[in-house]
Amino acid sequence: MIGQESEEAKALYKRIVDEGHTLAMHSFSHKYNALYNSLESFENDFSRIQNYLYEVTGQECLFYRFPGGSSNHVSKTDMTQFISYLNEQGITYFDWNVSSGDATSQAYTPEELVENVMTDVVKYKTSIVLMHDAQAKISTVKALEPMIEALQGMGAEILPIDENTTVVQHIAAVSVDQQ
Repeated sequence: MIGQESEEAKALYKRIVDEGHTLAMHSFSHKYNALYNSLESFENDFSRIQNYLYEVTGQECLFYRFPGGSSNHVSKTDMTQFISYLNEQGITYFDWNVSSGDATSQAYTPEELVENVMTDVVKYKTSIVLMHDAQAKISTVKALEPMIEALQGMGAEILPIDENTTVVQHIAAVSVDQQ
């Protein structure tokens, strides 16, 4: 989740927790230039989203996904600094190993998004699928139901990310003493 402060967003965050889904952080601002400018700016953004989601839901978030992923090419700071910081906070970050394609500028149809996922999900024992829930992602919303049905039809088990999930990371987690 990113930091949206509307009443509608707050209700959604509460619903996620109330229905037993995993609430995870995706930065407060999602503004690459500010977020990745320095370790201090990352720490401030991280603290803001972590505290905000806790205030709204009463749920401590233990998982994070970097905007653009840990292997992004926009960060002005070495990503291992941010990874080490998350490790120090007891936060596990996840990337993805399957992409629906909805993060690109190409306008995929819902059917193409499903095909993208189904083609790659069979390659892994545990697949973490990259999808977005922004309002402009109409095809993603339309693809979700047929994608779930196709995954279930092939016998895939769809689970929330939790402490037992196989971690998928583009950059292996490092501790401070490994740097």
